[in-house]
Amino acid sequence: MRFLKPLLLGLAGLFIVILGISLLLPDHVMTSKWVRVHAQKEQILKEVNDLSSWRDWNGLLKDASSIVTTDSTLSWISSGGVKKNIMTVNGRSAVGLSAELSLQEGKAFNTGISIEKRDPQVDSMQVVWFIIEDLRWYPWEKFYGIMAADVKGPLMQQSLDRLKMKLQQQR
Repeated sequence: MRFLKPLLLGLAGLFIVILGISLLLPDHVMTSKWVRVHAQKEQILKEVNDLSSWRDWNGLLKDASSIVTTDSTLSWISSGGVKKNIMTVNGRSAVGLSAELSLQEGKAFNTGISIEKRDPQVDSMQVVWFIIEDLRWYPWEKFYGIMAADVKGPLMQQSLDRLKMKLQQQR
């Protein structure tokens, strides 16, 4: 019994320290990856805006089943999963698209793809895929924010590389 009180006080102190550190971390995190594509902007925009072609290059859909696309929504079930993933396009413009993405019917986050010519001397376009996640105050969500780029980044980069290969083969 005399060891229980210091143990509980120590655990409470540790929780307060972890909570204090997590409150200093940002409330949202942005992960972005980019690739330079040698293709016309219109060709890239056409490919990005056509949600039915995403299966060809987007890693999220690599092992997907039950893919349903409309002009502004894309839904699928990942392999081994039973819950639906849904992406709803919020807006399209001359520089890309923005959307809301919910994976496994979880909390939705903002995502988008932008296409810009960065250097007028070079015959290529920069394609950027970004994800912005709002984090709750829970310490585990805040600490996840530190690792979000490491978790999502490789899949995003592989997808952009496949998009680049597809577009340059069409050229």
